[in-house]
Amino acid sequence: MIASEYSQNSLFSFRVEFSIKCPRCDRSLPLDGPLEKALCGSCQSCIEIPGDYWTETLANSCRKMQETDEGIGSGSILIGAFHGNLTLARFDPYCDNCKTDFEDPWNLEHGTTYICRTCGIGYPVQAPPPWLVSEVPRIRTLINAILNELPETGTGSKGIQPEPISCPSCAGHLKVDGSTRFVSCRYCGSQVYLPDELWLRFHGGKRKRRWFVICEYEDEE
Repeated sequence: MIASEYSQNSLFSFRVEFSIKCPRCDRSLPLDGPLEKALCGSCQSCIEIPGDYWTETLANSCRKMQETDEGIGSGSILIGAFHGNLTLARFDPYCDNCKTDFEDPWNLEHGTTYICRTCGIGYPVQAPPPWLVSEVPRIRTLINAILNELPETGTGSKGIQPEPISCPSCAGHLKVDGSTRFVSCRYCGSQVYLPDELWLRFHGGKRKRRWFVICEYEDEE
């Protein structure tokens, strides 16, 4: 399916960087696309994001960006279901690695990957999910957005070696690899809860992803 049969004069694009404060641990949780569930990298909680939170945020973003000159950005603090930090900028899609503009981003095929002609980095091109289209039909295409982020449990961070710690109950030596926040002591059987400083070595915050929304101009009343 082709993203649209519209010309550049019918569509415009803006860049999104979005994060919320995790309601479980108060740390920053990037929302790298209109996800219905997001995994907090700090506390490993699976946070449900209501659909109306997304539709209101993106509908307002489309209206705001339509009125914004190209190359101009703005930041907002959102108060509501979540404490959010939203940064928008009126840019046509470009490679986040080498800053090369996309070739004809208005007619990219959904379900494909756009390959930067300069550095070869790939960017997913996707249709917005049906629940979003039903509420904000002017959104045509999402570029570099994540639509499905499933919780990954039972794995620690790659490249980090197991960390020896002492059991607070019996002083026995424990080795943790970040696969779980509770570690069972093999000596006394105590359940040891890993402190924040150690847990974040395995599950530190990640950089917010930059993604693009292509939407149709809307007649102003």
